[in-house]
Amino acid sequence: MTPRRPLRLVLLLALVLPAMPAAAIAQQAEPTDQARAEARSLADKGQALFDAGRHEEALAAFREAAALVHAVPLLRMIARSCERLGRLLEARSFYQRVVDEPLAADAPRVFRQDQADARVELAALAPRIPALEVVVRGAAPGAVVLTLDGERIGQGTPVERDPGSYTLVAVAPRRNPITKTIRLNEGTRELVTLDLPPPTAAPRPESTSASPGNDIRTAVLLGGGAAAGAGVIAGVAFTLVANGKASDARRQWAVIDAMDGGAVNCSRPAPGSQRQQCEELSSLVDDKYLFSNIAMWSFIGGGVAVLGTLGYSWVATPPSTAEKHVRVVPLVTPGGGGLAAGGVF
Repeated sequence: MTPRRPLRLVLLLALVLPAMPAAAIAQQAEPTDQARAEARSLADKGQALFDAGRHEEALAAFREAAALVHAVPLLRMIARSCERLGRLLEARSFYQRVVDEPLAADAPRVFRQDQADARVELAALAPRIPALEVVVRGAAPGAVVLTLDGERIGQGTPVERDPGSYTLVAVAPRRNPITKTIRLNEGTRELVTLDLPPPTAAPRPESTSASPGNDIRTAVLLGGGAAAGAGVIAGVAFTLVANGKASDARRQWAVIDAMDGGAVNCSRPAPGSQRQQCEELSSLVDDKYLFSNIAMWSFIGGGVAVLGTLGYSWVATPPSTAEKHVRVVPLVTPGGGGLAAGGVF
């Protein structure tokens, strides 16, 4: 393996890629000379940052280079950067991509060497990825909901995660939830056993059954609350997606702004790389506005559901016990007649 080779990356991108067949670059379009030049610059920058221990910045540089030019060495450096950052699952994914990369019979020797190195690194990485297995006692397996940092996991099934701390929660009907912090270290296989507390007492049934009107009112309140909650959750989710698209658009604009010394005009882009990059920027901007509008209407829908539910609750408030016992009787007197009402008002 060759942990340090910035010159090799430069020569590879400058000399090898222009002559590579289409099959060796995963059926992607042939990169332009400008794209190759930018990729070489980003690869050099990423290698310098990697050697300096600034792996997060190195990862960003290698990702940008790989977006411009598909090359096995760049994918391998992305994997190595992820590995240094403790993102072992992502590193494994990129190592696997390098190993699985179909290379043509006349592929450069350096590509085959990178693929062989990635195969060795992948084998060394696999046993370092920690795994967690959870067993719950005191309830049927199907009655327990297990989540790890909010993501549902199965009982008795090992799950792999990056090293770090996680929150494990077990929830079962009529049981108090169990919450436990789990620390996963490299190369460990953790087995966690949870003992659920005894079931809580079932609520005592009401002495009188609820009237149909109360059932309808309860159903409307629950439905309205659920609709309001769904609207707010959807609004938050689409807002996050819109913010992500906006962030991607800013990064894409930075890439475009760096092309040709900032002389790119996306209203009239030149054919080739300029047009492709500008079309990608336009797509990201359109997506950002689309998801922003969806988020706005989700919030509006949630607000309408809240107002409608509150209004119905006020109008459909059931009468009190006293009001149910009001009596109205006819009244006849020597001077006339009428109605007499008795009860509590």
